[in-house]
Amino acid sequence: MRIISIVENLDKGAVENWLVNAFIKSKNIHPDWEWTFYCMLGNRGRLDDLVEKADGTIIYSPVSISNKFAFLKQLRATLKKGQYDIIHAHHDYLSGFYLLATLGIKFKKRIVHVHNTDKALPVGSRFLERMLLGPFRRMAFYFSDIVVGISLETLADFVGKNNLDISRYKVLYYGIDLQPFENNVDSTLVKKEIDVPEHGKLLLFTGRMNERKNPVFVIDILYELLKTRKDVYAVFAGSGGLDEEVEKKSKELGLEGHVRMLGWRNDVNILMKAADVFVFPRKEYPKEGLGLVVVEAQAAGLNMALSYGIGKEAVVIDELAHFMSIDKSSSEWAAMIASMLDNSPALSKHEAIVKMKASNFELGTGARNLISLYEC
Repeated sequence: MRIISIVENLDKGAVENWLVNAFIKSKNIHPDWEWTFYCMLGNRGRLDDLVEKADGTIIYSPVSISNKFAFLKQLRATLKKGQYDIIHAHHDYLSGFYLLATLGIKFKKRIVHVHNTDKALPVGSRFLERMLLGPFRRMAFYFSDIVVGISLETLADFVGKNNLDISRYKVLYYGIDLQPFENNVDSTLVKKEIDVPEHGKLLLFTGRMNERKNPVFVIDILYELLKTRKDVYAVFAGSGGLDEEVEKKSKELGLEGHVRMLGWRNDVNILMKAADVFVFPRKEYPKEGLGLVVVEAQAAGLNMALSYGIGKEAVVIDELAHFMSIDKSSSEWAAMIASMLDNSPALSKHEAIVKMKASNFELGTGARNLISLYEC
């Protein structure tokens, strides 16, 4: 089997992290399968070394997607030369555009994978984006054999709720490597590294710092918590367009000493195991496609304060998930989180990892489901 996956690049994205882990796991099952990753951004990412070590091939597009026809021509030449069995496009609405390059080329399967409910295209104009979403969606249907969503919510948003029984539309849950979450973590050492007192309580936000993820609201929550207690610290592990806004607001409210901006980290599992509460006040429309960080937080046995922007499909362990509307005030969120800080999670970290191993989010299960998608 020769597979080509089209991605942004093999760097920090949740999509690419899942895909690379699934690829490595699948090599244990089908070592003879050949995997190629076509990166539309022509630069190396932090996952490239892992792919190359596992004998995967990486192709960097030499043409920017802004040069649309030249990009498609180059992609088409790559597809013809590679004689692939499977083409798997991982870019939601933009996947329909990619699959234009497959016209007249034979594949066993052409797969469009929808990872988000965000209706977005990198065209630089909101008007143009709205104009193109419909045609790109129709191209995705026309040129694909299978449309896959990372959750039922995501799939329904793309194909329509009345079409979910159609056999070519499928849900494929991410699988994550749970082994790192089994290791014991000395929270004292973690706090020392990020300059937090040993007695400090950690509120952890991880992921992209953008408007939809709503990290600035965490500062509002922290402000309310610090009115009645001084042991709480907000830790941000991620980066994005709102980094400066988070820092600016923390300074305006005099909270700098209780905020830690760590940027992107490769040890989120360690931070989660050392934290006290995971905070994810995602905007509620559109909903998160799935919320891989929510899956990871459960693997760490971490209490979670979540908005209803997170779909219930991401929740395996109900005892750890505490939901509140984003329309509620920061003081109401703070009250909910204060209760979590004062009470241990309803089950142990060992019990949490056991439950996650038995779920669809276990990496081996996820990899086998991906393989079945290619084989069926």
